[in-house]
Amino acid sequence: MAPSTIGSSSKLGLLLPALAFVLVLFAASPGLASAAAPGLVFHVGGPRGWRVPDANTSYSWWAMNNRFHVGDALYFKYENDSVLLVDREDFEACNATEPISRSDQGSTKVPLDRPGFFCFISGQPGHCEEGQRLIVRVMVHPAELAPAPGPDAYAPGTSQPGHGGGSQPGTSSAADSVAVGAFALAAAVAVGLVLLLQ
Repeated sequence: MAPSTIGSSSKLGLLLPALAFVLVLFAASPGLASAAAPGLVFHVGGPRGWRVPDANTSYSWWAMNNRFHVGDALYFKYENDSVLLVDREDFEACNATEPISRSDQGSTKVPLDRPGFFCFISGQPGHCEEGQRLIVRVMVHPAELAPAPGPDAYAPGTSQPGHGGGSQPGTSSAADSVAVGAFALAAAVAVGLVLLLQ
């Protein structure tokens, strides 16, 4: 019985470096960490919720003092009101007639699933004009940014950024990091199992 205990200890000693390698790889991979981490949920209007602002409240000021990233979400809590997602032109004009989306369930969670501007107004008549409107700028998380490709990165006849029909460079960097991390994890576990079974 003593020889098998000694053999198991030495196999365990060989497995620990493989596991340490996996942990170091995950710690050093910011793209993998950002892909796995859930985004923040911002409560619009704080404890007061989504309502016509008073003299001490400004949705514009609130939005300017927060940083929104792809993967975050906005949470609207309200009574006898609604939240309309509108385009920039309808936001400026307080036009509630053709929203992109409308919610009047009393609470609404809007995922910020792309970079750019999201514009919201109240659907109640007169509320937008009284300041119940919000515009937020959503940024790509810095960990997901990739260096811009050189001029030869696009073959003739393929889509280029800003010209439609293609994805922007850098949009798959988090997915690439996950794939690399998953491959490294699988390789380390396989090596560890082989060493353990010998």
